[in-house]
Amino acid sequence: MAAELISDQDENKRISRRMRTLKSAKIVYLNQWSTVDCAIKDLSATGAKIMCHDQMAVPNEFRLLMIQENTVRTCKVMWRRGEFIGAHFTSGPTPAPPRKLF
Repeated sequence: MAAELISDQDENKRISRRMRTLKSAKIVYLNQWSTVDCAIKDLSATGAKIMCHDQMAVPNEFRLLMIQENTVRTCKVMWRRGEFIGAHFTSGPTPAPPRKLF
């Protein structure tokens, strides 16, 4: 799981404007068998800064389920720093499939 770290200077060279947020989300493995709870801290049209306490369990490619919007986007990890992950969206948002709510 080697993802490159980027400097703060590189982090500010963004394609689209980043907006601070705090949204509940789930990282869904591509095989759809496992999920990891997380929170979206920053969001842009092209990616997100995700806080995840168990970020080492997060694969380099995954789907991000945005609970409030009920949408899913495919993502690729661009960097990892502490409990934060920088994710680049590799797909547009699609409606989330039906799921059980506990």
